[in-house]
Amino acid sequence: MANTPDPLANNPAIRQWAERFYAVKAWAMPDMPEAGAAALDLRRAAALEELSKISVPAVLSSGARRSLAGGRKALKKEILSAAAAEAFEQIDGEIRDLKDQIAAQLAIAAARGEAQAALAAAEEKFAEERGSLDQGAFTYLEALIKAAQQAMAAAVSDGDFGAVETQAKAISVKAEGAKAYGVFFDNWTRATLLLIKRMEDPAKEAAATARAAQMAAAAALSKAGDFDGAKAALEAWKSSLDTEDHLAAAVSFDNLLCGYEANHHKRCQNILSSQLRDARDFRDHLKDAKKLAYTDSKFPEAEAKLNALIAYGTKERAALAKFLRGFDMSMMSNADFRTAVLAAQTKQAAAGDNDPKRALRDLKSWVKAHTAIMGQSYSTQILKALQKRYDALKQVLKEPELSDLNATWDAHRLLAEAGNFDMDTGAPQHHAKLDLLFKLEAITDSRREMDAILRKHPAAAGYDFHKPVADALAAANYPQAVAAAPAALALLQAVPEYLALRQAAQDLLAALPGDPADLRSTLDGAIQAAELTARGGDPAKATADLRAVLDGTDYLNLMLEMTDYRAKLAKVGKEHARTKKYLKLPEAEAALDASLKTATDRADNDREYGDAFLMLDTHQRLLAEAKPMATARYQVQGIIKALKRAGTGPDKLVPFEDRVSAAEGEARKPDFAKARTDFESIRTDLGVLCASVALDCEAADGAGSNAGHSLDRHGPDVSDEDLITRLKTGKPPNAHSDDERSYTGASSKFHSPQDWLAGRELAAQAALAKGIDITETEMTFTGDPLADPEENADFTVEHGRPIDKAYIGHKKHVRLDDSGEPIPDKTYETFEEIEGLTRAYVNFIWEPELLPAETTNHPAPNTHHDEEKAQDNADYVAKYTARHGAAPAKIPGRWVMMQQYPVADGWDNETKTYTNGNPGNMIP
Repeated sequence: MANTPDPLANNPAIRQWAERFYAVKAWAMPDMPEAGAAALDLRRAAALEELSKISVPAVLSSGARRSLAGGRKALKKEILSAAAAEAFEQIDGEIRDLKDQIAAQLAIAAARGEAQAALAAAEEKFAEERGSLDQGAFTYLEALIKAAQQAMAAAVSDGDFGAVETQAKAISVKAEGAKAYGVFFDNWTRATLLLIKRMEDPAKEAAATARAAQMAAAAALSKAGDFDGAKAALEAWKSSLDTEDHLAAAVSFDNLLCGYEANHHKRCQNILSSQLRDARDFRDHLKDAKKLAYTDSKFPEAEAKLNALIAYGTKERAALAKFLRGFDMSMMSNADFRTAVLAAQTKQAAAGDNDPKRALRDLKSWVKAHTAIMGQSYSTQILKALQKRYDALKQVLKEPELSDLNATWDAHRLLAEAGNFDMDTGAPQHHAKLDLLFKLEAITDSRREMDAILRKHPAAAGYDFHKPVADALAAANYPQAVAAAPAALALLQAVPEYLALRQAAQDLLAALPGDPADLRSTLDGAIQAAELTARGGDPAKATADLRAVLDGTDYLNLMLEMTDYRAKLAKVGKEHARTKKYLKLPEAEAALDASLKTATDRADNDREYGDAFLMLDTHQRLLAEAKPMATARYQVQGIIKALKRAGTGPDKLVPFEDRVSAAEGEARKPDFAKARTDFESIRTDLGVLCASVALDCEAADGAGSNAGHSLDRHGPDVSDEDLITRLKTGKPPNAHSDDERSYTGASSKFHSPQDWLAGRELAAQAALAKGIDITETEMTFTGDPLADPEENADFTVEHGRPIDKAYIGHKKHVRLDDSGEPIPDKTYETFEEIEGLTRAYVNFIWEPELLPAETTNHPAPNTHHDEEKAQDNADYVAKYTARHGAAPAKIPGRWVMMQQYPVADGWDNETKTYTNGNPGNMIP
C-alpha cells in the first residue's frame, strides 16, 4: 500500500483548523456568558445552534477529524467569548467555511480511497511480475510506480487523488503488457541458451555476443515501455541460427513446459504414482521430453512428448486414480474384484477406450453392489492408508479419547490381519468407530483454536461457551463433542470482539461528563444489557446492540476521539522512546517527556482526547527536530571515541571536543534546532579525519587476516557501477582477479567514512558492555564451552539516519546445469536501487596468533614445527598441545572487524522503514 501521509501533514485547509485550535491559549472552554444585550444573545444562540448541526464524519482520516473537531471547538469558544453582535459576521462566515471544508474533505476521503486501491493494485501487479521482467521493463514500471507514489504522497485535493487513480490504473494496464513480454523474455532466455549450447566455436561465441547485444537492445526498448519492439529485438536473434525456425520451436517448448509445471505437473505425478496400469507408459515422458530438448535440441519431438503427458493427465483420470487408492490390490485373486478393477483399467486406458470418467462411474456402481468384498478391501486398506493419519492423531488427542482411539485401532488391526471381514461382527464395524474417532481431528483443530482464544482472552472463559465440548469429551460422547464444536467455537470467536467493545464502552463511560446525566445512565444500561445478552449465549448480538448505542452521535465523537488519540499515542510514543535511546541526555529527555506528558495529561486527567490528539501532533513536530539532532550527536560521540582509540592527537581532537561541549549545551537548553545544526557541522568537519582513521583500521584488521575488506566492498568510494557489477556477476569491488567471486543479493555502500567509523566504534562499545574488549591481546582457554570467553561479537547498529544506498537483486540469471537443464544462477538479471538504509551489521571475531616456527621436545626431542595458522581457539589449543604436550593457559591473539555492511533485508524503500522487526543484537 502506498505511503499516504495524514492530511494534517500536507493539507493547508486542514492545517488551518488545527492552527485555529492551537491558537486557543486556555484549553478549558469558558462558561456560558450571562445574558447581555438582546441582539448579542440572539446572534450567539443562532451561531451555537448552527454549530451544533455540524458533525465531523467518522470516514475522514484521524488527522482531518481531530483538526476539524479542534477548529469546531475553537469556534465554540469564539462564540461564547464574543462581546459584541458585530463579531458574529465573521463567526458566521467561519461556520460556513467549516461546513464547506467538511464537505470537501468527504469528497477528498472518497477520492483518496479510490486512489489508494488503484495504486495498491498497481504495486501488487508489479510485485507479481517483476521476477520475469528484463532490466528495461523493470526500470520502466518501477519509475511509473515511484512517480505515482510521490504523487500520492503529495496529493491534497480530490482532483489530485483522482489523477493518481488514473495514473495507477494506467500502470496496471502497462503491467499487463509487461507481463506478456516477461513471459516471452523468460522463454527466450532459456531457449537461446539451449540453442547456443549445441553450437561449435566460433559460431558459439558469435551467437553469445549477438544474444547479449539483442538483450541490451530489447532492454533499451522495454525501458521506454515499447514491449512489442523489445520482443521483436529478441526475436531478431534468430538470424544467428542456421535455421531461423529453431528459435520459435525452442521458445514454444519452453512455454509449454512452463505451462505444464504450473498447471499439470502435480496432478500428473499423482496419476503416475497410482495403480493405473498404463501409468507406467507415461512415467518417463517428462524426462524424455527434457532430454530431447536439453540434450538433442529436438524441440518439436519434445513438445509432442509433453503434450501426450498433458493429454493423459486429465482431471477425470486423476479422480479415478484417487478412487483406486482405496482398493487393496492384494485381493486381485478374487474374481469379481479383479474383473471390476480390470474393466476400469481398460475403459480408462489411453490406448483403449480412454474414458476415465465412465470407468469411475462404473466402478462406483460396482462398489455399491459388492459391499462385502469392498468391506474386506477397505478393512485391509485402512491399515495402509490411515496409518499416518492415526499416528498423527494420537500425538494430539487427550484422554480419554486417546485410549479409545488406540483400543479401536488395535481391534481393527487384529481383525483385519486375521481376515475376519464379517459385516456384522468383523472389521467393518470398527470402520464406523474409527471414522468417528478420526472426526476428532476437526475437534483437535477447534480445541486448539478455542484454547488459543482462552489463553489470549482469559475473561472469555467466564462465558462457558467451551464447556459443551469439554464435557462431552470427558464423558467420551464423541458424537456430541463433534456436534457441539462448531457452535462452541463460533461463540468463542465472537467473544474477543465483544470484550474489546465492552472495554471501550467502559472507558468511554469513565470519560463521559456528568452533565447531562442521561448520557452516562444510557450507556451504563447498554453495557449491562449487552453483558446479559452475551452471557445468555449470543455475544454477536451483544456486540451489535452495544455498537448501535455507541454509534449514536452523542457517543461516536468521543469514541473516535479516544480511538484516534490511542492510535496516535502508540505511534508517537514509539518514536519518542526511540529518540530517547539516542539522546541519553537528562535535560533534553526531560523536555521531551514534559512535552509528551502535556498531551497525555490532557487525555488521562481531563479526558479531552481530541485536544490530546492535536497536542501529540505538536509533540511529533518537536520529535522531528530532536531525533535528527540525537542521531547526529550519537554518531559524533562514536566518532570521537574511535579517533581517541586510534591515537589521534589532542591538537586535532580538542577543537572538536570544545565544539561538542558547546553543542551539548544547546541540546540541554533544549534548543534542538541549534544543537542539530552544530552536531551536523561537527560531523561534516570530521570527515577528513574519519577517512584517514578508517583506512588505518582496515589496514590493521587486514594484516595477515581475511578481515579488512569492508571499505573496499562497501566504502563511500565504491562506485555504483561496481555495486551493480557485483550483483550481475558476483565480482566484488575489491576483487584481486577477474575470476574472484562473492555472490550477494544486496550490494551496498556507506554514504561517508563518518557512517562507517561511527558504526565500528558503536559496535565496539556495545561489545565492551558485554564484557568483550576488542583491545585485548590474549584470551583464557579452559576447554569448557560454558566458561570460555566468546570468540565472536556481532551487532546491528541502528544509526537512526540514512547511511547507505544499495542495489537489490530480483530476477536471477539463467544458466545450464550439467545435464543441460536451465536453472537459476547466483547472479541477477535485474536489480532495484534503494536509498536511506539506517542499519549496519558489524561483526568482530577473535583471531589467535600464528604459532611460530619452533623446535620442541614433543612428541620427540628436537622436533621442528613450521609456522601455522589456527582457525580458532580450539584449533590453536590442538596445535599447541601437539607441540608441547599440554594446553596453553592463555591464547595470544587479537580482535578484528571481519564485516561491516549496511543491512538491506526488510527495507521498504517507499516508507523508508524496516518491516521485519528488530534483531536481537540491535543497538542502541
